[in-house]
Amino acid sequence: MNTWARRQREPRAAARLLRRAPMSTPDPAAEALKAQGNALYQRGKWGAAIDAYTNAILIAPRWLPVILNRALCHRKRKNWNAVKEDCLKALDIDRESIKANYMLGLSLIATRHYREASMSLQKALENARASGATIKDEIWRELARANYLRWELDAAERATRLENVRSKLLRSHLMRREEENETHAREVIDLVTNENDAMDATTTTRPNNASDEPRQSFTAEEKQTLEEMFVRFRERDNKTRDPPDCFCCVLTFEVFRDPVVAPSGNSYERSALEEHLKKVGPFDPVTRAPTTLDDLRPNVALRNAAHAWLNEHAWAYADIIKPDAPLGGEDDDG
Repeated sequence: MNTWARRQREPRAAARLLRRAPMSTPDPAAEALKAQGNALYQRGKWGAAIDAYTNAILIAPRWLPVILNRALCHRKRKNWNAVKEDCLKALDIDRESIKANYMLGLSLIATRHYREASMSLQKALENARASGATIKDEIWRELARANYLRWELDAAERATRLENVRSKLLRSHLMRREEENETHAREVIDLVTNENDAMDATTTTRPNNASDEPRQSFTAEEKQTLEEMFVRFRERDNKTRDPPDCFCCVLTFEVFRDPVVAPSGNSYERSALEEHLKKVGPFDPVTRAPTTLDDLRPNVALRNAAHAWLNEHAWAYADIIKPDAPLGGEDDDG
């Protein structure tokens, strides 16, 4: 290998070794800077806290807590690109970090990368559930937001595609407007079954510059197939459909996000049932059979089924969260 090629490979090799390096062990100077940054953070001095954490990182470049603390300060300042950068550094040290995956998801939502945000937040949620972290409800809300906003973009794109097909059918005289009453009209697919009908139907409706060739004829079966295609295409974004009752908690009336099953066999949203047991009494809210927190078991099958339904009907996430609420549930504080 020549000298130039070796020099080109050396930085990449060093970077790979750094990625495999363990987390830094802080010395007293880095610890002091971290404490200083924490104090400044508590006083709302985000910029000064960032400076303190940055100086600590210069001493201990792979010290995870200060990297995450600096990301949190950037989050407070709505500097989402800096949040993303710090979270990626943190994940290079610990790819399972709940906070890093969560804040990375927030930064991706803020920059409208909803698909990637969903992946990062899903990772954070899985790890939070596995460890029993209390942040899991907050992560779920942001995952729901990312999925809903992703659906909004996808639905708009699907509507555009459908409109393009509709316009083409209108130009080809395969769709007409049918009067339903005096004030409303609906567009219907007008697929004729023989060539003579096609010629008759287009005699008075073709524009002057249209071709004299008759419309393509369609059989009744082909007409039904195309109409079914239009219906199926619209179904995914049909907001009028209610979630199945089996996927909804009788306490919250919302789609399950973390269901648990009680000894009675009934399933409830975990947070709602736990609140009932603590504040109302240690009994099943429906059967009133004795029930304690230790009796609850995760209903993973129901959770997976409910979430699969939500992913297929992502518009329903809007009933769970407020898409325009501040990211992470924080107030806009400039």
